Amino acid sequence: MADYDCEVCVVGTGAGGGILAYTLAQAGVNVISLEQGAALPDDQFTRITPPDGGDALGIGPNTVWPSDPHDGLFIHPLFADGQHGSTARQSGQFQHFQILALNGLQNLWNGVSVRFSPQDLAPWPIDYSVLEPHYGAVEELITVCGTCENIPELPDGCFIPPKPLRPADQMIVDAVRSLGEPHSHAIPNRKAINTIKGTPHSCISSGICTSGCPVGAVYKFSVRLLPQIAQRPNYQLRTQAKVLRLVADADGKHVSAVEYLDTETGQRHRVRARYVVLAAGAIESPRILFNSATPDHPQGMANQEDQLGRRLQDNPKVVLSTSLYKLWGKRRDYDIGYGDHLILMSRGLLPDGSEFPFIGHAIHGLPTTPHYLTFMRHLGAGLKDNRARAMFHSYMTLGLFCAGEPLADNRVMPGDTQDMWGVPQLAINFSIPPQAHRQMDAMMAWGHKVLRRSSATLLHTTRDNSGTGIHYAGTTAMSDTARDGVVDADLKAHGLDNLYVCDGGVVPILPDKHLTLTIMALAHRLGGHLAQRLQAT
Repeated sequence: MADYDCEVCVVGTGAGGGILAYTLAQAGVNVISLEQGAALPDDQFTRITPPDGGDALGIGPNTVWPSDPHDGLFIHPLFADGQHGSTARQSGQFQHFQILALNGLQNLWNGVSVRFSPQDLAPWPIDYSVLEPHYGAVEELITVCGTCENIPELPDGCFIPPKPLRPADQMIVDAVRSLGEPHSHAIPNRKAINTIKGTPHSCISSGICTSGCPVGAVYKFSVRLLPQIAQRPNYQLRTQAKVLRLVADADGKHVSAVEYLDTETGQRHRVRARYVVLAAGAIESPRILFNSATPDHPQGMANQEDQLGRRLQDNPKVVLSTSLYKLWGKRRDYDIGYGDHLILMSRGLLPDGSEFPFIGHAIHGLPTTPHYLTFMRHLGAGLKDNRARAMFHSYMTLGLFCAGEPLADNRVMPGDTQDMWGVPQLAINFSIPPQAHRQMDAMMAWGHKVLRRSSATLLHTTRDNSGTGIHYAGTTAMSDTARDGVVDADLKAHGLDNLYVCDGGVVPILPDKHLTLTIMALAHRLGGHLAQRLQAT
């Protein structure tokens, strides 16, 4: 260790970085984690709407009408603006959401934890049998609730019991069953939430998880795993450490150091490591690699075949919200839970007769602002208040997602802007392929059928494929050769002997399913791989 500050430097503390740091530190490896943000205050998420909505029904002095019920997920003070993030976030372009804090995007993670199927992994350099044991290990580490259903397209895992279904959920289950489609399913959701009462960080049923969990029931590195390694002599966490670039040796095949800016003091530092792992995200990790250009790597590090940043993907999605009239006037005598208690699965039919799979969630929560009030503008104050209270527990939202499409021209690349520290940012080129529009049409039609059979009233719908899925993938793709991607089957960068990438960017083809559990499984596998390499030297 005389020539190194650590054996492994891990950049990022989100889905991949947190699992990787924990796995390595527990194996006795000397690890330094770099996180460009700070740790959030302990009380960051304790100010929540009461479980019954409160006397004000969630309506505050700054409520704006008409409100879009689907905007709430993307309006949050934790999301980085264009002055702090790795992209300028210009309006009308691909929307890049980033949280510059310990845990990264998992501070607002919904906890959805589903395995990719053998068919999903068929185009990858590794198959399902390689990831299966790591899926199981991670499910136990992060505590995933769910039920075993024996659906080949959605492999079962290691689960604790989920929250019970609510009346609105059962209405959706009945509607899906009434379709008579053997490929359509409505099953309990699989989420990284501690549902066991009386245990530390058990779920208190505060509703939708994407506003942040006030008790840490949803998995986060800082709550679940960091406390187990924080005091170990072989682990360090350095926050407010914005990585600027990687420093290569003279031969250009070895990363000798990670250079970062202490955003609190303005000073630059270097971490010398035997191995470096970028786990900063599918857009942030390419930013670091592009900014590490040298005469030997003029297009950026790990980019000898111009593959870095290409094939940016996010899941095309449709969202449908309504009020179920069969629930009007019903009092809530059930556990409101964590919002989306159901996974929905089906297949869409395209105009050419082909089918495609899609997956989604049924979300029954207490609205922050009951958006149906905007349609009652002509009612008197008393009648409007009475109607809003009658409808308050009747809202249902379906969010449906299909697979991304790995188009080489959908990419991140060096831009012409800088952040507030003078660090070059990335530009994003992204267009929605025609196939995605057809798939969104088919998902929307299916969602309409299900909600109509569930006693839907007015439907509020949106559709998008410009980043609001926040399932970014493909930019440092796993591949057999450098001609087709950036990292190999072990996540090692092609042409570099000690640089690895472990985040959504390594996913070569994004299936319809949420990718976080797969990132974690890859990180768990990589931890074992690096520990073995270190033992062999």
